Amino acid sequence: MSVRAFTLAACLLGIMPVSLCAGAAWADEAQSGASTILRGLVTIKGRIDLPANAQLAVMLDDVSLADAPSITLSKTVFAPVGTQSFGYALSYDPAAFKPGHRYALRAEIRADGRLLYISKEAIMATGTVPAEGTIVVEPVTTLLPTALIGNWKIDAVGEKPTSAEAPAFMVFRADGFLSGTGGCNRMMGHVSATGQSLTFGPIAGTRMACPGIRMTQEDAVFAAASQVKSWRMAQDRLLLDDAQGSTVLTLSRNETGGHAAKTQTKHTRVRKSQ
Repeated sequence: MSVRAFTLAACLLGIMPVSLCAGAAWADEAQSGASTILRGLVTIKGRIDLPANAQLAVMLDDVSLADAPSITLSKTVFAPVGTQSFGYALSYDPAAFKPGHRYALRAEIRADGRLLYISKEAIMATGTVPAEGTIVVEPVTTLLPTALIGNWKIDAVGEKPTSAEAPAFMVFRADGFLSGTGGCNRMMGHVSATGQSLTFGPIAGTRMACPGIRMTQEDAVFAAASQVKSWRMAQDRLLLDDAQGSTVLTLSRNETGGHAAKTQTKHTRVRKSQ
């Protein structure tokens, strides 16, 4: 039996330290001859219930474009060995990175195609691979209601219509992952919904200087999202209400899949909305 096979068997039996199990998981890709290898850990937060056929995926995405889906630059999928922390090795090409672009690490665990765990907060960096390689995943307890899933155009913030000069939209995935733009920068985050209640988790994204209405509108979108407590449908519109029942965001199905948002970049940092 090879050293790697012995190590994996010991991990499965629970007699090998987590650190060595992580090293075993790294071994194959570390010998792949790729130009650069990012190594790190995926750690489960909360309930741990991994079936024997679970598969863990770690992705490195370019999340720079506000008007388009993220682009996955590198991905590794493997069977998690251990119980709570799992080592990964992700090969990538440094030449693929562009100055000013934002890159994010994320992870998920699936079994038979069913999503079990997901990273709810992306690890981000500008122009390079994120230096922090530890990714925390949490159990997916409740998927979003079907009515919420999809691409939504933000029509109004409170009673004020959004500007045609600053197209804004939100995309809700079934697992609660949120992406979109408030009119200037790309946003990423997570949304939770149970019945008619709905809350946004921290929303992260680039903070680029934009002219006029783009910036003021985006600030208003972030502020409104932090107040949302419930959702309801009114004909073909999605209404997101605050604790008093007042509508703070009005959305409609986005048939175009997003709109380009031209920006003038002066500085970049991560912004968060609680």
